[in-house]
This record gives sequence, structure tokens and C-alpha cells, in this order.
Amino acid sequence: MNKFKGLLLLLLGALLVIFAVENSLPAPQIKLFRYQLGKPPVFLLVYGSLLIGFLAGWLAHVLKIRRQKRAEALIAEKPQAPQAPQEQERQ
Repeated sequence: MNKFKGLLLLLLGALLVIFAVENSLPAPQIKLFRYQLGKPPVFLLVYGSLLIGFLAGWLAHVLKIRRQKRAEALIAEKPQAPQAPQEQERQ
């Protein structure tokens, strides 16, 4: 299985390099609030967008897990409500 994963990783790396070589032409000017940010190659724009998307998804996941753990901790700290008189009589 490790050889298979290594082969897939090698194939993915080759695809990334091929994409970068084929798309190494400069992109149109990138401007933000009338300031020119430069003319990076197209592949850097694509890879940067993928990286930003990955980081945003990872951050959203981490924040969701933290919120769930905090909610579970609050539920665990909450004291149990006393039983109703009817339920106490049955026991």
C-alpha cells in the first residue's frame, strides 16, 4: 500500500509541475484599490487560490470543533435538574 501511495504522490507532483510549466505566462495585471500588485504567472494564482481555500476550510473546521467541545463542556458542567415529584414517587 505504501508503494501505491508513493506512486500516487509522484503522479500528483508530476501533474503539478506540468501544469506550472504550461501556465508560466504572466497573468493580466492584478490591481487592488488602484494599486498594481504585479503580474504573477497564472500557475501561482491557481496554486495560491487553492492554498487560501485549503486554509479557510481548515480554519472553519478547527473553529467548528472548538465550538462543539465548548458546548459539550458547558453541558457537562450544568448541574442536573431535580426530578419531578411524580418521578420520585415511582422509584
